[in-house]
Amino acid sequence: MKTVILALFVLLAVSQSEALKCNCGGLNKCSSPVETCYRSSDSCVTVIMYDESRPNFFKGCISSDLCTFMNRPGKSSSSCCRGDQCN
Repeated sequence: MKTVILALFVLLAVSQSEALKCNCGGLNKCSSPVETCYRSSDSCVTVIMYDESRPNFFKGCISSDLCTFMNRPGKSSSSCCRGDQCN
């Protein structure tokens, strides 16, 4: 029984440590400079949005499907990656 409980704790620790971590900044307001991503967010992103007055940007977690959507020539440019703090 002790072995089963120990195995569950190890599994829990490993699953928690595998969460993707992305840099957070710009328009994305986070409590710290590094954001831990939820399972649905499998990529880190940096998006630059072009505005007539000045460009804005944000960094954080995103799903890979949304990453390609954020890349709109003339309006915004996105760069996505799948490693910890790769953005």
